Formats: sequence, structure tokens, C-alpha cells
Amino acid sequence: MTAENKTAHPDNWSLYPYQPAKPLPILFAVGFLTCGALMLYQCITRYGLKRYTFTMTFTSIVWAAGFGCRMASIYKDENIDIFIAQYVLLFLGPPLFAGAEYFILGRVLAYIPYHMPIHPGRVLSTFIILDTVVEVLAINGASANASAKTVSERSSGLSRMLASLVIQAILELGFLSLVALVERRCRKAKLFPRNLRIVTCILYVTSLMMLVRCIFRIIEGFEVMDCPLDLPNCGSVDRHEWFFYVFEVANIFLFVLLLTIFPPGKYLPPSDKVYLDPLDGTERVGPGFVKADTRPLWRTVLDPFNVHGLITGSGLVEDKFWERDNLAYKRENAASTDKPKAHAEKGQVM
Repeated sequence: MTAENKTAHPDNWSLYPYQPAKPLPILFAVGFLTCGALMLYQCITRYGLKRYTFTMTFTSIVWAAGFGCRMASIYKDENIDIFIAQYVLLFLGPPLFAGAEYFILGRVLAYIPYHMPIHPGRVLSTFIILDTVVEVLAINGASANASAKTVSERSSGLSRMLASLVIQAILELGFLSLVALVERRCRKAKLFPRNLRIVTCILYVTSLMMLVRCIFRIIEGFEVMDCPLDLPNCGSVDRHEWFFYVFEVANIFLFVLLLTIFPPGKYLPPSDKVYLDPLDGTERVGPGFVKADTRPLWRTVLDPFNVHGLITGSGLVEDKFWERDNLAYKRENAASTDKPKAHAEKGQVM
């Protein structure tokens, strides 16, 4: 979508190629703000996970602001500045929401460190670095595309937007592969308790939702690429608002609603030092995986999968703290881990 657009009626000049639905921006703004407030309440009163909660709450506010700008833009549909603001805010929201997935998977790997395919701390850093690239391309491309005055400006903006979408789609496919690998290893070890099953199911669903959004936006982008400058919304996707509300807005709202109804903190411990005992399924307190990987920090950042070790045959030198008899841990308001009853009498750490 670009700044220059006319509807079928030249006397009724508008930045939108359709008659925008007026109630929907308000409804979704309220919905996202409500979910963000509930997540903040859950974090403060029960579950913790501050970085995850901050990401979800902040992005909910960003999208609510985007819908507020969209509402203003509908009533002032010739104001280019408001139009650009809503376009950019709504486009950059989903990659920010995707960052919450990375926090959850990092905590899952810290919970079962003996099954980790990647350093738990580097899940966050690796994905967040790539997600930052996505955000920069998305913001830059969306603003350039929305304000384009020439074909070259529009093509440049669309190219950056499409690049961000393709990178995010690849990230989501990589993310799904990691989740599937973790599930496979857990099932093979016959240690896949209910709380982990719920979290992995949530990650599958939310990641697929993000992938659907990427596919929708990629199709939209390629359609616009073929449109003339004086008719930038010639594609069927861009000319019908319901595509946007179904495949992006409602889709991402369900993403946020799912994580509000099933908060990860309900199923995972608040500390990344708590892990699941591979022998009896008891939650125990260890030093954390930061202490387990003995490689220098710079090496874990640059080589999170330990490719150097695989090539040289040196392997990953670990402090296998999960093989020691660490103190057991008990947390309140937690989902069942299906822990064997025979080990329920072991010591507890509050």
C-alpha cells in the first residue's frame, strides 16, 4: 500500500482502496490492551517471567496504538502522516510478538538441559538478533512503501518488507524444527510430562500462526509489486479489508489470547536454574545452564550449535549438573508435571 491511492470515486479521494470498517480498530485495540493488562497482572501476582511479559505487554500497547492511529486515519483518510503511522505500527507488531516465543523456548531448554540442541541462553540471543534485523527491515520498508512517490521508491520499500517477511518465515520454520526436535528427544527418553506437552503444543500453534501471517503478507507484497504507481492497490488481497483482519489481525489476536489463557509461567518454573530430573521427573534446583556450558561466552554467542565441536570432534564440554542429587524444588500454582509418586517424598526447596 502506498500513500497515493484513489477509490473508484475520484471526488471521494482516500488513502484506502475500500471503505474501512470503523468499529473493528476500537474492538481490537481494547482486546489487545486487555490481554496485555492481564499478562502484566499474571506476571506480578503469580508467574513471573518478566522479560517475556514485558515483550508481550509492550507489543500489545504498540498494536493498540496502531489501531488507534488506524481509527483516526479512517476519519481523516487524506492525512498521510496518520496513515503511515498506523501502517508501520501494525506491520511491525507481529515480529515483536514472535520475540516472546523465543523467551519461552529458551526457558524450555533450560528446564530440560540434557535434551538441548542449542545453548538455552543463545536461543534468545540468536533469534533476537535475527528478529532485530526483521524489525529494522520491516520499519524501514513499511514507512518507505507507505510514503512512496515514485516506482523506484515503492519497489525499494517493498523489497525490504518482503525481505523481512521471508527472514521471519525462515525463523519460524527453524523455530518449529527446534520445538519438534525437543519433543522427539523428550518422547524418546520417556520423560515428557503434562506441563511440557502443553507448552510445546502452544509453541507449535503460535509459530504456525506467525507463519500464516508471513505467507499472507508475502502474497500481498508480490501482488503490489505488479501494480502500476497510479493504482498501487490493484491486487485482490490489498483491495479487500477482510483479508487483513482475518489473516493478520484476528490471527495474531488469537496468538495473544492463547498465551493469555495458557500463560507459560503456569507450566514452567520462574527461574532458569530449575530443571527436570531426567531420572525421576522431579523439579530440582541447579546452577543453571550458564554454568554448564564451559565454553567462553563469545564462542557460545557465535556458535550456539557448537558447530566447531562437531567438526573437530571435541564435542561440548558440559558440567552435567543434572546427574547430581540437587535439592528438589516446589512451586505453587503450577501445572502438574506427572511426577512419579514414588519420589514425592524427596526434599523441597521453597
